Amino acid sequence: MIEQERLLSNPFPGLRSFETDENYLFFGRDGQSDEVLTKLRTARFVAVVGTSGSGKSSLVRAGLLPALFSGHMPSAGSSWRIATFRPGNSPISNLAKALSEVCGADARGNAAIRLTNIERTLRRSSLGLLEVVSQSKMAPYENLLILADQFEELFRFRKKSTDEHPEDEAAAFVKLLQISLTRKKKSEKTHPFIHTSLINTKKYKVII
Repeated sequence: MIEQERLLSNPFPGLRSFETDENYLFFGRDGQSDEVLTKLRTARFVAVVGTSGSGKSSLVRAGLLPALFSGHMPSAGSSWRIATFRPGNSPISNLAKALSEVCGADARGNAAIRLTNIERTLRRSSLGLLEVVSQSKMAPYENLLILADQFEELFRFRKKSTDEHPEDEAAAFVKLLQISLTRKKKSEKTHPFIHTSLINTKKYKVII
């Protein structure tokens, strides 16, 4: 009966993107998923861009992430923590929330305090993201992937923000990501970053 109900269910998510646990329904994009994975192996930064509704988020969530969890990046292994967020009207705060869910140094601690400490660290200096990851005490075999969905919101943020100097927050946010990709301590390993953005082009492309 359960199997019959599953067969009768609608396999298409509609206008929303496919989620990672729906990868068995996501097909026909294997070549593009492999392309993103290949770029991530070498560049650690990948931008997936394309027109609205072209499937950028689905490609990452139901194409790339299952491949990572399956160990298709041998040099990194299959143990991944995924910090997913949208910049929205407060990019640094939203990044902090995503990190607090996957990088809490002590999951048993107070979630509100952990979030406050992470956001404070991110805002303290351009090395904030590196410090948060270092303080998270991730196991040597674990990897962190930062997924910024709808990255173009950062460019609209300056117009919508009620902050006195929204450009400062946007610049600080970008600097956090930039520094995390270019600097690391000798004892630390680097972690990849990927974002999906909207531009006027045909379908999506992989850009480094």
